[in-house]
Amino acid sequence: MTRRLKTTRPVLEVRTIEDVAAIESRPYDELVTAHNLYDLFLATAQHVGGQKALTVLRSPDPADVGAALTHAELLGEVTRAANLFRGMGLAPGRGVAAFLAPTLPELPALLLGAQVAGVASSLNYLLSREAIVDLLNAEKATLLVVSAQQRDATCWDKAQGMLDAVPTLTQVIVIGGGANLPAGHVALDAALAGHRADRLDFEPTDDRDTVCALFHTGGTTGRPKLVQLTHGNQIHAAFGFAQVYGYDENDVVINGFPFFHVGGTMTVGMSVLAAGGHVVVPSPYALRPAAVVESYWGLVEAFGATVVSGVPTSIAALTNSFRQGTNVSTVCMAVTGGAVLPEAVGSRFEATTGIRLFETYGMTETAAAIAFNPGRGEPVAGSVGFRAPFSRTRIVRLGKEDETCGPGESGLVQVKGPQVFPGYVDPAHNVGTLGADGWLTTGDVGYMTAQERLVLTGREKDLIVRGGHNIDPAAIEDVANRFTGVQISAAVGMPDQYAGEVPALFVVPAPGAAIDVEALKDHLEKTVHEPPARPKSVLVIDALPVTAVGKIFKPALRDMAIKEKVRLEVERICGVDAAAFVEVSMDAQKRTLVEIELSDATSEQIAALEAALKPLPQSYLLRDAAEEPVRLHYENGIATLTLGRPKNLNAASEAMMQSMERRLRRVAGLPGLRAVILTGSGRAFCAGGDLIEFEAALRAGGTKLVDVLRYNQDVIQMIEDLPVPVIGAANGTAVAGGLELLLACDIVIAADDARMGDGHARFGIVPAGGATVRLEEKIGRARAAQLFYTASLIDAPTAARWGLVAEIVAGDRLMERAQEIAREICRASPEVLRHVKQLTGQPKRSDERRRRLRAEIEHFARHVEGRDLAEGLTAFKAKREPEYGDR
Repeated sequence: MTRRLKTTRPVLEVRTIEDVAAIESRPYDELVTAHNLYDLFLATAQHVGGQKALTVLRSPDPADVGAALTHAELLGEVTRAANLFRGMGLAPGRGVAAFLAPTLPELPALLLGAQVAGVASSLNYLLSREAIVDLLNAEKATLLVVSAQQRDATCWDKAQGMLDAVPTLTQVIVIGGGANLPAGHVALDAALAGHRADRLDFEPTDDRDTVCALFHTGGTTGRPKLVQLTHGNQIHAAFGFAQVYGYDENDVVINGFPFFHVGGTMTVGMSVLAAGGHVVVPSPYALRPAAVVESYWGLVEAFGATVVSGVPTSIAALTNSFRQGTNVSTVCMAVTGGAVLPEAVGSRFEATTGIRLFETYGMTETAAAIAFNPGRGEPVAGSVGFRAPFSRTRIVRLGKEDETCGPGESGLVQVKGPQVFPGYVDPAHNVGTLGADGWLTTGDVGYMTAQERLVLTGREKDLIVRGGHNIDPAAIEDVANRFTGVQISAAVGMPDQYAGEVPALFVVPAPGAAIDVEALKDHLEKTVHEPPARPKSVLVIDALPVTAVGKIFKPALRDMAIKEKVRLEVERICGVDAAAFVEVSMDAQKRTLVEIELSDATSEQIAALEAALKPLPQSYLLRDAAEEPVRLHYENGIATLTLGRPKNLNAASEAMMQSMERRLRRVAGLPGLRAVILTGSGRAFCAGGDLIEFEAALRAGGTKLVDVLRYNQDVIQMIEDLPVPVIGAANGTAVAGGLELLLACDIVIAADDARMGDGHARFGIVPAGGATVRLEEKIGRARAAQLFYTASLIDAPTAARWGLVAEIVAGDRLMERAQEIAREICRASPEVLRHVKQLTGQPKRSDERRRRLRAEIEHFARHVEGRDLAEGLTAFKAKREPEYGDR
């Protein structure tokens, strides 16, 4: 007997918690008929098949429509995609289809189809390639769906080499791909062509507990945190949103979230579609492009939107782009969530637009559904509303989770219900989050009102603990946000030797406004009721750091607070003339590491600063800039890096390369950077690797030497990856590793007495810094072979004739000429130069080139077992010619 399927449209109007209870009084399976996601689309096609379901725009121009599907057509596209993925081996518990693409017109149906067939994972395309590789390996992805280069070059570039980097991956499907794709790649259109859209070729699961989606929610390296969501989790979340918000077939909702986030797939995605509504995607990149925010209200008018939405930072931006006279008569509500809404931001939005703002609360682990302000009722400012139907929410005491809080008493929020996930891919991540009894500890702090409305006050991890006193950041932020000229603010803990941490406040000015910091400090002193909560530092910044979906990213602010603490201590101990460059990172044990490079400070002052920072919980590493092996000078947009160990012929020792890495990281973040010059001091540019260190590492055994060379290759790659032109100024001999440094530069000029060559073979070393790849690219195979096989050096005129050097100048004019070229670069269009750098660098990011670079390390690792390396290093140490003999 065929089940009668229903959409998730409301069964009654929800205004109070009693209405939620009334829904719960009816049998669950009577209200929720879907057993899998496919049932949701069968239901909407049956009931409202001819109505609009999905519009995906290619740009914020409402006429630039990439896809426009009715509910019946959406069902067909989901069916076709599901058949494709099942035909490629995807099934529940067998394989994962991962998506690395912005919200292109084809993406929503593909993502849904993959979940119907098996398990889908939508990846955050803003992550680094290394993090994406970690995620694909963690989820054991078997298929990768990626945008073609012409549709999104960044995603395409990050996907290069994935078939080698992810052993479980069997095929790459290319959205918008044509002919001449690499091996293992198939164009989406060609793959879909043979699959039907009128019915499934298989029986979908009938078990709501079947996992069908993976979402990344943290831990980008080593042990990525992957949330598993089932069909039932997402069905129940869609049902909950529709019941409490009142979504139905008359709604048109602009979805400004990316589809790698549950905000995009659930909050204003499937929850609208399952109710028969119409979802409009305003651009492939959600609300990230400024042009989308500026055009947003025009889209509202063009599509007659009934619901607008965004995280609090997006709500602030949309307030600024609103123009008086905009017709928003169709809009019934604005939805916000993802973070606590600052009172001033909400008030400003409502006063400017006239639209009521409804807060919601959820997390990835609950398919975005925990609590909602009722769309047909009255939203209460500061509250995220009532619990989802058929679920439970409770508040437990911090540190005493077996004790439940009463109404109005703050504690840790826990939730239980059909929308709560079954656990992370790595069960170790469940500890402290998901209990055996099904209760999910959210990590959020809040309280329940007498009317059973949930009020959030912050994150447990965001609490500022000052001398054992818990400070809620919202108590500071709400006061600051009401101050004249403040658009939005965020408070975090700043390290303190005595109290552990003290509040630091970051404020963003409203457009066109200036903030009187002293007046703001005075306002906070008078208005923040708890003395421990009054900020010790107030800093004005252009914008708060946010995540890909626009949530305030407080870890970045905590790093900024650490830097401010260092600045204050440097000023106190070393004086105002001293300067500090500060980097905050994580060490191998995931502890916060703070690296400080000091200029114009005495050794006594550095020692005093080290002693002052020692009591703080972070690890602090201090260096005197004068002792750095690589010196950095920055002026007028030109960064000059100078190898500064002339007595050692600027050999690429471990210390030199580590210093180079630090300098390159700093250079990449310099404001206004237009050009980089790399040169040496003394009579050599760089005489290659430190062979004394090589010999010691070889004697020590293990992988030490190979690891060093792998690291060196990565540092040299950083030179090539700089976003601006790099000028290599060869002041003298550049051999082996020195040549490899120059090969990573865009332009090479040389002193008239400079000499260059590979030279690795002379001392029994396999090149491992990219020479076998880059030298051939620069001068051709035949001449590269001559340098490799003879291990000889060539003079500057020969290097120029061969194309290795662009220009030869007298040694005493080398840096003067390098500066002239750099200034010429600075006068050119920086936008054009960035494009040219990317275009000329595209072949350098190819899968094949990356494989060849890594092959150098693999060959060196095999070479370590031979006799020639040991002989070459021993001979160098003894200052004699190697004697290799017959091999």
